[in-house]
Amino acid sequence: MKDHPSSPARQARCCRTAFTLLELLVVVAIIAVLAALLLPVLARVKQRAQASWCLNHSKQLLAALHLYAADASDWLPPNAEDGNPVSWVPGNLWNPFDATNTLFLTDPRWAKLGPYTGAAAAIYKCPADPSTVNLNGAIYPRVRSVSMSQAVGTKSDPPLAPVDGVWLDGTRHHTAGHPWRTYGRFTDMTQPGPSQLWVFAEEDRYSINDAAFAVCMTMPTAWVDWPATYHNGSGGIGFADGHSEIHHWTDPRTRLTATPPLGLTIQSPDNPDILWLQQRNSTMR
Repeated sequence: MKDHPSSPARQARCCRTAFTLLELLVVVAIIAVLAALLLPVLARVKQRAQASWCLNHSKQLLAALHLYAADASDWLPPNAEDGNPVSWVPGNLWNPFDATNTLFLTDPRWAKLGPYTGAAAAIYKCPADPSTVNLNGAIYPRVRSVSMSQAVGTKSDPPLAPVDGVWLDGTRHHTAGHPWRTYGRFTDMTQPGPSQLWVFAEEDRYSINDAAFAVCMTMPTAWVDWPATYHNGSGGIGFADGHSEIHHWTDPRTRLTATPPLGLTIQSPDNPDILWLQQRNSTMR
């Protein structure tokens, strides 16, 4: 015979199947602890995934650069140092129209590597780069976070010649080979060799404007452009031999929190991150 719904036995069984407030609080606390343990792990997994994407993007750009040089008698694409629109990619990312224009990255009329990268505009952008611009009242992500070493590439105007690397001596007036080497062809890359000469770098969102990354070779060490630190204090670097790496920047002065003054070197004496870049950027002729 079944118990009546209001019988003491039926009510006792119902009570035994419900959570008490204390039990519910214990479950909530356990979930909170598990979340606190898992969220940092998930964040690290996300960072590693983004770093892998960046390495893949850099390798694609380097492959395109080698294909370009193979079709151009070993000459590298132009790398404008003065805002000239004839560059490996044109545009100034402080300009909202330029900062959102993927045609500058993919259209062969503008992008010198466009014939080799196709419509893959994403390879020019680090997925961890949070930078945005305001265009006509709407917020859009920037389309590029990669720059080319100012010591690498050719001049925008004929005849074909290596870039001057105008910031190599910290004056903005350096000329090729006086005294620092610049590299207009892969065959020029002897000191340092291709495996030790960086070509592409992720540039910090507060520093990036044109597509040429300047490193001052003089002492005491000083910044002109800053590398990105999006990967837990690290940034992507691509080398002339085709390999890429995520390099960890160690000096707190390497991390920007605001846009630095334009057209000036910013002193950062004995900065090991600048020294690392210098050793892989150029040598005296």
